Amino acid sequence: MALRIQTNIAAMSAHRNLAATDANVSKSLERLSSGYRINRAADDAAGLSISEGFRADVASFKVASRNTTEANALLQVAEGGMEQIGNMLTRLKELATQAASANVGAAERTKINAEGNALISEIDRLANSTKYGSINLLDGTFGAAKTGTQEILTSYYSTGPQVRGMISNMSYLMHFSDAADTAIMTGTTIDAVGAGVSEDNAFQLYIISGTNKMVIANGTISAGGSATLKETTATSVTATGQAVFANLGITITFTAGAEVASAIGILSTTSPSVSAPQDGTAITLMRTGLTSLSVEGATTGTYTFSVNATANKITLGNGTTTETIDYVAGATHTFSSLNISFVLGTDYDDNDLENSTITVASSGSAGNVFQIGAKNDSNNRISLSISGVEAATLNSGLVVDQLDSQSEAQSMLTTIDSAISSLTSARGTIGASMNRLSYAASNLATTIENVQAADSVIRDVDMAAEMTSFTKNQILMQAGTAMLAQANQGPQLILSLLGQ
Repeated sequence: MALRIQTNIAAMSAHRNLAATDANVSKSLERLSSGYRINRAADDAAGLSISEGFRADVASFKVASRNTTEANALLQVAEGGMEQIGNMLTRLKELATQAASANVGAAERTKINAEGNALISEIDRLANSTKYGSINLLDGTFGAAKTGTQEILTSYYSTGPQVRGMISNMSYLMHFSDAADTAIMTGTTIDAVGAGVSEDNAFQLYIISGTNKMVIANGTISAGGSATLKETTATSVTATGQAVFANLGITITFTAGAEVASAIGILSTTSPSVSAPQDGTAITLMRTGLTSLSVEGATTGTYTFSVNATANKITLGNGTTTETIDYVAGATHTFSSLNISFVLGTDYDDNDLENSTITVASSGSAGNVFQIGAKNDSNNRISLSISGVEAATLNSGLVVDQLDSQSEAQSMLTTIDSAISSLTSARGTIGASMNRLSYAASNLATTIENVQAADSVIRDVDMAAEMTSFTKNQILMQAGTAMLAQANQGPQLILSLLGQ
């Protein structure tokens, strides 16, 4: 047996095992006191990463669950308003039924009509005042898509019907020479303008008699039909539809049923010469500066530009809110307080936006978006819209002074039935949306429970198993301490060899 004093291998081994046992005891104490198996990344790096992802999702799911609850409350407010409007429509039908009968005289109908007018006014007031916080619910703007159109206020012509369009960064104005002919103006559009057509071009539009040809030109039209940038199309002078001038890139869509010739005028084949734009229907092009326009979130109405070219600033306002920003050609510009943004063309000139407006209007139903999940995709959102329920929206005939004669009251019965049908359809849509949100809320509750359970499996400690481990390590620590004491006694045997 080798006896050494300087290096006590047995004691070192006992100490090493005791240190390891002490570390295990400390870890068990930490887990038992916190309830977590993972208290730091070193405990389980992969498990911690997965657990943190679960926890973030659960937090998001809880907020999404509140979103569904609040969305449901919003719809309940909307339906409450619709219910009262339905009650008023029922009362209106009672009044219309009464006024439609011959046993009611003119004096009585006057009183019935007055009550009917009050009810219609109240329907409109209720539709425009029902809100959830600051959000209008029943005026047709909730969930409605927004469109923005730009218009130049200073026009080339001061009189006569005009049609405006905007594509890319150019505005197009079509002027009809016959100021009284508004039929063709309504619904007529300019759909496209080619890249070769530049600002300040003034084109004349004519029909040449006997040739069934429409001519567009920016110069003199001679008897032979020649002109700079001239083009003809075979569109009939009285036909509806499009006149396409492919070489110029201009497409004109005329109002259905309109007599094109009556508005544009006919040139004879023998002497069609003209040289000034005002001699016929004209298309005038003016730069607007905008190459794109986004108005989602903007309040409907008209916004007017003003430009300070010296300071490179653009101001846009709707009479209530005004905002001024710096501008740079070719860049995106956002008016954050107005929720309007656009891109200026790279060829934007100072003051191109001066004397122009943007009109924001509701167009169709896009749906207001509710976030009911934890991810950024369409499967984690629900889009909802609420139909407008103003009187005229429910039925265009639901207007005042329709119960002051028997015949009007009889017609009003049909109008009210149609309005009730429109209202019940809107309420049905709300009911379907509320049911959908209820299912989404139930799914979120189940998801939260299951994801928390999955997180618990990874992160929480099994207290029974950990207590077993802790007890074992306590015993090992006691045994290790005893063995370390024994190992430390070993070198004392050397003293017996020294006669001590």
